[in-house]
Amino acid sequence: LVDNKGQTAVHDVNDPENIAKIVFTCGKNSFSVGKSKFKHIFFSRKNKKNFFIFPVGNYYLGVIKSKNINNIELADNVVNFIKEFLKKSVTYREASS
Repeated sequence: LVDNKGQTAVHDVNDPENIAKIVFTCGKNSFSVGKSKFKHIFFSRKNKKNFFIFPVGNYYLGVIKSKNINNIELADNVVNFIKEFLKKSVTYREASS
């Protein structure tokens, strides 16, 4: 998870600084090209461990897919999780106010 300045918020990878740069740069560039919020982008890799980037508020979430998981299934599950997470986050903030 990388913030809008390219700083790693949370990670579970061996090389977080390098991955953070990739996630941040790709996320920013994808937003610039499309001029709208994208749901996700992914990069296909020969080893089938495709790389996904999802926007999460002011953050970008990078996910490395396992070989045995379907791309569409992974993307749909992560997008739905993010939607529910953001919905609960708004509800929590409203209740705390």
